[in-house]
Amino acid sequence: MSFVETAAGDVWIIWVVWTQTIDGRPPRCERMTGLDSDQLDWLYEQVDALVDWDLPVGRPRALPLYTALVLVLFGLRHNLAPDVIGEVFGCGSTTVERYQEELEPLVDVVLTPLYEQVRDQARRDAVLVDGLVAPVGERDDVDGLFSEKKGFCGQNVQVVANLAGRVVDVGDPCPGGMHDRKAFDVSGIAAGWAGHYAPGGPGMIGDKGYQGAGIVSPYKKPRGRELTGVRRACNTALNRLRAAVERAIAHLKCWKVLKTGFRRSLEHFPATLRTVMKLEIFRVYGLR
Repeated sequence: MSFVETAAGDVWIIWVVWTQTIDGRPPRCERMTGLDSDQLDWLYEQVDALVDWDLPVGRPRALPLYTALVLVLFGLRHNLAPDVIGEVFGCGSTTVERYQEELEPLVDVVLTPLYEQVRDQARRDAVLVDGLVAPVGERDDVDGLFSEKKGFCGQNVQVVANLAGRVVDVGDPCPGGMHDRKAFDVSGIAAGWAGHYAPGGPGMIGDKGYQGAGIVSPYKKPRGRELTGVRRACNTALNRLRAAVERAIAHLKCWKVLKTGFRRSLEHFPATLRTVMKLEIFRVYGLR
């Protein structure tokens, strides 16, 4: 076991790096990846079947596939800079970036069937929708990213959750300055889940920002008047149900790449978003 010291202002952070491995596998990965050991082993086996990692010719890989997969998941879960991740795993920052570009799409492919299964099951019951703004920083030649509500530049992500507070779908990212009502349409969530809020559908619930979208939302207070007792009671009941989507978003943001600032080119954000969404579904539902 080795220790790597990095300075952060006046605070010294000691990273404990496990260099001892078993068949190329770090002995503990739950905190690093968000997945338990069985999930991680299964994901490794599926990715291994899709990629020829150790080719007999050419330059040898810096890391075995299992460790490289942990590296990629660690980056999504904790969103550290590539050079810091490289120090933790004993490789260069360019290797980190190359593994992210190579393995994240494979993780997406492997987890797509589970995502589709969970999404199809969610279509049988009522669902909740809300938006989060994922920080991405200022970007050249990209307008509309600044969210006045949040006070930073980001991407508006529309999140669909079931009544148990589990993520079941996300829409295409929109500029952070876009209102949730418009992002609901532009992201594709309105079209993809139209059957839910059509007459006779299972139902979709959102906050007051979705008024006019056709889904169920709380009543707004009339100008100069108070809400009736019945409408206040309806709002209370809806807000209690809506608390579940806030939990779902909180769990999704535990993948820090959606919380602490997306570092890569913005063109990679949609793919990363969907990979993270599928990883969160996999984390919650496990092997099925």
